[in-house]
Amino acid sequence: MSVIFCRMVMNASKSFLFSLAKRHYAAAANPQAASCSSKDVQVTTLPSKMTIASMESPLPGLCKVAVAIKAGSRYEKPDNLGVSHILRSSAGLTTKCASHFAISKNIQQIGATLSATSDRETIVYELETNNENVECGLQYLKYALVGQEFRPWELSDNIPRIKYEIAIVPPQVKVIDMLHKAAYRTGLGNSIFAKKYNIKKIGTETLQHFVATNFLTSRTSVAGVGVDHNTLMHFGEGLGFSCEEGETSKAKYYGGELRKDTNSQLAYAIIAGESAGLNKKEVFAYAVLRHALGSGPGIKRGVGSSPLCRAVSNSFGPATAQALAIAHADSGLFGVLISCTPEDANNVVSSVMKALKAGVTDADVRRGKAQLTSQLLFCSESADSLLNDIANQCALMGGAKSPAHLVSDIAAVTASEVQQALQKIVSGKKSMAAIGRIHNVPYLADINHV
Repeated sequence: MSVIFCRMVMNASKSFLFSLAKRHYAAAANPQAASCSSKDVQVTTLPSKMTIASMESPLPGLCKVAVAIKAGSRYEKPDNLGVSHILRSSAGLTTKCASHFAISKNIQQIGATLSATSDRETIVYELETNNENVECGLQYLKYALVGQEFRPWELSDNIPRIKYEIAIVPPQVKVIDMLHKAAYRTGLGNSIFAKKYNIKKIGTETLQHFVATNFLTSRTSVAGVGVDHNTLMHFGEGLGFSCEEGETSKAKYYGGELRKDTNSQLAYAIIAGESAGLNKKEVFAYAVLRHALGSGPGIKRGVGSSPLCRAVSNSFGPATAQALAIAHADSGLFGVLISCTPEDANNVVSSVMKALKAGVTDADVRRGKAQLTSQLLFCSESADSLLNDIANQCALMGGAKSPAHLVSDIAAVTASEVQQALQKIVSGKKSMAAIGRIHNVPYLADINHV
């Protein structure tokens, strides 16, 4: 069914500064962003504690609405691991309000699309339509959200697709998923992918209990681009979610190492330390640091001239190294993702660690700030980026910063703050994950002595 386009996502979408690697590896080249428009985000908190946000659309006539709910894999328990993945794939199935066919047919009839994405912290249901069909589109977005029945035969029909999604996950995404497990163990360490052996075990009752526990007004935000703010408020009030306080737990960073040998021609490794969460102003310093160290070539088929690119330039085989800045609501990870041939793995990892210890110059920081700012401006042209940013900021932080504030925050970052952030990673407790042909990838204990 083309209208219900549900894609598995990594990392999930957060503000443009922090979305990197929360979803698929491709997000490294296209993180989510807020609009560069000078208009502020209009935010209202309802008495039920649901957050409503709206902003003008960069494309006149285009309307997008997203409902972001804190129901990602972070909130799974040992007895329902993978339930958020199954929930995401079940978007658009029969509910108490409408059948699977009715939702699909009516969404198609108005030329709209309905999608669902999920990550470690949120699941986001998104409607895209034009301004003439907003009312009808919102009606069926509500129908898809409220009273999901999770009929056993419909869940069974989804199993082949879920298995296919798991089978095609690229190794770069797998190693980032493993990194979270090594770093946090539980909570943020829960995988965003359901285990194959657990897919059939997650049934109707498990899904309904997870929804009842997490689909609460205090855990929900409704964001719209090109939609009247009062319309969004009325829509949010009509969802009928419970006003109970949901269960929350603070993220705890442990540090550790996970390794997995696979039949691959390459080795993939990521070394990281704990950085700042979205609730800390230092998160901007880590975002700048990512670009200062090198977030990958900016030119197609280019090799790059960043410190990390220079560090791997002398490798015997093909190799890449790029910094990752992953920020969650109350914690974060900063590290370097390495891809190389197995024979050269030890040399490449050692070179990368030496580059990190060498630090960044003031010139690197200026370049990093310029690249980060330009990335914000480029990404602001996308209505999808704007919508996801607003929805997730509101869901996780209770409000959304305007683009002008974000640009100011980037400009306020100093070279000393960036250098201090890097020093914290170099000297702090590290986490590591490796996958592929990793017989020549050094262990974490060995890396600490490089």
